[in-house]
Amino acid sequence: MAMQPAVCSNCGGSIKVDDIDLNGFGKCEFCYASYKVIDVITIDGLPTVKSLLTSASIAIDNGNHEKAVKLYNDVINIKPNCHEAWWGLYLCNSYFDAFYQYKDKYGNSGPLTKASIMQTTINKYARRAIEYAPQEISIIYLKNIENEVEFINAARSGSFDQNSGCYIATAVYGSYDCNEVFALRKFRDEYLNKTFLGRIFIKVYYAISPVLAKYLSYSHFISILVRKILNSLIKHI
Repeated sequence: MAMQPAVCSNCGGSIKVDDIDLNGFGKCEFCYASYKVIDVITIDGLPTVKSLLTSASIAIDNGNHEKAVKLYNDVINIKPNCHEAWWGLYLCNSYFDAFYQYKDKYGNSGPLTKASIMQTTINKYARRAIEYAPQEISIIYLKNIENEVEFINAARSGSFDQNSGCYIATAVYGSYDCNEVFALRKFRDEYLNKTFLGRIFIKVYYAISPVLAKYLSYSHFISILVRKILNSLIKHI
């Protein structure tokens, strides 16, 4: 394996690297600036981890999740404990799960099937990202899967009520099972339903929401506006 050390960005000197530990650090032979080896060298002319991660992020932004998966796997082949790559694979596979409407290979669907699929994706990718990441980043990753974990626990405990629909939210987001609607149902059950005024609001909501939901299905502009309002609410609950 031929490695070509990079040039130090501080003084232009050569960066001395250990050709065994690609995950280690190298220092400039002149000014002693420290660099992460895998980010600054080229291996047989192939891109480094940093450039692969950048390309994968761009692929996701462009909606090309298949390409992103390939790039993240290339990163893991070079650096198996790269938490950014494992998290990227989690995001991509979560996208695929949602795109195929959380159906298993037999075509089954529903809350329990969705919970099982979500748990598999979390265990296979997100847990590794959390394990390999620095503590402050692990906390962010854990925060980002809170809604999924709550949905999984609710579905498996039997507390998921398929019949208590959130008509307006479902109409706006296009799915009863999406994370946003789940968060709103949780707010309803854990906060609104425990106060007198909250229970009154719930009764009024269910009295008028079927009609409003039907109207939203015909008005794309109003639907977008309501979604923005609900997104803002979800951030604070």
